[in-house]
Amino acid sequence: MAGRTSGPLDPPLPAIRYERDPDAAVAPLPHGYRRREPEKSALHSIIRQHLETFLAQARRLHGEGYPRFIEREFRRYLACGILCHGFARVRCPECGQERLVGFSCKGRLCPSCVGRRMADTAAYLVDQLLPEADYRQWVLTFPWTLRFRLAVDRRLFAALLHTFLCTLFAWQRRRCRALGIPAGHTGAVSFVQRFGGALNFHPHVHSLVPDGLFVPASDGSLAFVPLPAPTDEEVAALALKVAQRLTSVVERLCDDIFETDALLQQTASALQQALAAAVKAPVPRDQLSLPVLDPQTPPKPLCARVAGFSLHAAQAVAADDRDGLERLCRYGLRPPFAQERLARREDGRVLYHLRRPWPHPQGATCLVLEPLDFLRRLAALIPAPYAHTIRYHGCFANRARSRDYLPAPPTPPAALASPQAADSAAPPAADSGTSGTAHPEPDRRRTPLPWAQLLRRVFFIDALKCPRCSAAMLVLALISDPPVVGRILRHLRLPTDPPPLAPARGSAVAQLRLLCPPRHADPDDPAGDPLDLIAAPHSRLDSAIDTADAFRETRPPP
Repeated sequence: MAGRTSGPLDPPLPAIRYERDPDAAVAPLPHGYRRREPEKSALHSIIRQHLETFLAQARRLHGEGYPRFIEREFRRYLACGILCHGFARVRCPECGQERLVGFSCKGRLCPSCVGRRMADTAAYLVDQLLPEADYRQWVLTFPWTLRFRLAVDRRLFAALLHTFLCTLFAWQRRRCRALGIPAGHTGAVSFVQRFGGALNFHPHVHSLVPDGLFVPASDGSLAFVPLPAPTDEEVAALALKVAQRLTSVVERLCDDIFETDALLQQTASALQQALAAAVKAPVPRDQLSLPVLDPQTPPKPLCARVAGFSLHAAQAVAADDRDGLERLCRYGLRPPFAQERLARREDGRVLYHLRRPWPHPQGATCLVLEPLDFLRRLAALIPAPYAHTIRYHGCFANRARSRDYLPAPPTPPAALASPQAADSAAPPAADSGTSGTAHPEPDRRRTPLPWAQLLRRVFFIDALKCPRCSAAMLVLALISDPPVVGRILRHLRLPTDPPPLAPARGSAVAQLRLLCPPRHADPDDPAGDPLDLIAAPHSRLDSAIDTADAFRETRPPP
């Protein structure tokens, strides 16, 4: 007898949960590896067509132009992933399938190379450095009047970060003593970010700090003792103390006008202009006005703001959530912009879709920029050479004595582990001449994860899996000799020359925009006035921002 079909009067069947995420069952399966083609992206097209004009106008208006590292980063990006500059030849030993993989530039502007460094550093932190413990992210932002000074004064930025972490560590130890826990060790991994969500220059710090202390155990090692989560009142009191101490540091280090002039002389005039324009978000003034807030709306949890300083501590990761810890590390190391949200309009202007409306839910959802304004903002977001964007403090510092006694991080899966993590997970060889209680000397040498292993760890794509027979492919050679590269590319009917750069072209409108960039207000500036440096970017002493006087007017209460 045929099976009975359900009729219109039958009760509905219960919902079956078979999806990890909504619409996951109907989503397309993840594709295999496909070679990156940066020459087809909107970012590559914008830089290729306007780079020479951008550099030529800066030399014409400012004499020396941009620093050499700015031009070098742009040109390195244009050569990144282009096959005519060299490639790796990968071949399947079973069926003979081959593919070519272009060389990377390893620069600080290229979103792909910054993303690779992000994934590699996050894997190192999770696999080799950070023990199994509860972690909390502390985000410290600085007042609007400090942003330009922090862009040119590395000494001030380092002093502010050091003072903030010392205050935070002392606050943790006081909480431990109040709970009867003996004194222990703590540390932090800080990610220095120069950008905001709207392509604006917004220096701030993401510090990853254990939510507890590492206390000495009976065997001489350190054991993690967790602390209860902070309350809103504790975060507010800590923010007040941090603001008081950081203000004292600013007044001590920024009171010398001659030192400010020396810092400006070390910064090229074109870069000063770019930094001064990038401090402001490219959003019209009518969209910057904050909406009327409902008095019944509760404030953000674990967030406090004092005299322009903001402290946020709502993001925490449990000890057993190593994947969440790695995602949090990637968030602190992410590129300054997302390439997939970038597009070009028909009129030639640049369209950048924001992740969320800025600066409030009723604000702008996208930015529309002239190409030269867009390149100027990118130039302001590039870190200077030898400027570290990752800082290690406390027991996580490289020379900290307590680092050798920290608990070992959990062993990652063998397919995703780095070489150092795999070596540390192997059992030590027996040696009758050494004591079993002796603490082994750790190997602090760091080797980057292989390219294919990073892709498998982040995107779950096996780049060395043959698309024809699923066998493991092998890297045959790294080819950079121009005659050999050209011969192979001609045989495969691929371009043998890089995409051409558009020549420099003069434009009176573009020169006027360089001299008088758009003067937009900033939501963090209560007066809504533009920086004085934008109005007179070439003067030295007259245009220097007197940061100490500005802080005396907004000093936090005692």
